[in-house]
Amino acid sequence: MTALVLAGCGSSTAHHGSGATATDPSATALRSHPQVVEPVAGQGAGRTGAQLSQAGEAAPPLHDPAPNMAASDTSAPAKGAPTDAEVRAAIAKFQLAVATYHLDRLNLSYALLNPAQLPRGVWYQSIASVFTDYGQPVACGGVESVPELGVANKTLPCGTEVLFLYNGRAVKVPVIDRGPYIAGREWDLTGATAEALHFPGLGPIDWRIVSR
Repeated sequence: MTALVLAGCGSSTAHHGSGATATDPSATALRSHPQVVEPVAGQGAGRTGAQLSQAGEAAPPLHDPAPNMAASDTSAPAKGAPTDAEVRAAIAKFQLAVATYHLDRLNLSYALLNPAQLPRGVWYQSIASVFTDYGQPVACGGVESVPELGVANKTLPCGTEVLFLYNGRAVKVPVIDRGPYIAGREWDLTGATAEALHFPGLGPIDWRIVSR
């Protein structure tokens, strides 16, 4: 499984802390005090529309971003791409969370979408991880619960709906938190979201923004 996951880790358009953020105190602190900006999706380091306006530049259109390169491009490792050891550790950590919180007993079938029936559109691919900080506050309000479907992203507005596709399984979930704050990662899935997709814990995932 590790070899398959690593095959797609050549690049990423951005990142959120991971289930791996739970072990990083600085990441937890950042998630508790998010830097809220009005983003263009996938351009976490970009300037806001207000900043562009003050500089006399036109704000970029709000549409799906074009990644710098595909995550499956393994011609060279992307800056911050997870190592083999990080992938193994993330998979083991998520498997422990599944056993501890009985994520495999959740009935998540209601959330699954038929990929063949999804509207046509461009899919992007980035590196995702998983966070299981249950009982901890999330940036968009409330606390993370075990059955909660959602995702963290550094810049997308709270409530933005994102389609995720992994190994023939698809779900649509809202942005509920900020992160991940680990280089090379764009998304941090809740444990329930990862379990619904049978996502192993760290690796490339296909995504598409539904709404803002």
